[in-house]
Amino acid sequence: MELHGELTDELRGDGMIIIDGQDVALVPYSLTLASEPGRLVAEGSICGPEPLLRRVKKARGVKLALEEGPVVRLRCLGGHRGTRQVKALKA
Repeated sequence: MELHGELTDELRGDGMIIIDGQDVALVPYSLTLASEPGRLVAEGSICGPEPLLRRVKKARGVKLALEEGPVVRLRCLGGHRGTRQVKALKA
């Protein structure tokens, strides 16, 4: 991703969590782009209310619509207290 003429490997912003095709909530994310091409787009974290993040962890078909970018599938890796570590995969 290019930002003001410089290459950056971090994505930050507010993205829409989509569960089973329905927009659920806007959450802040911080992701680092994958260094090699493949299914993995980025890794990082999302933040939000604990009940929402528990729902994200348990649900199948969770996606994140990035603020200024594509929609990616999310895989929750763990976390607690309003933060979850995630992998963003090609949708």
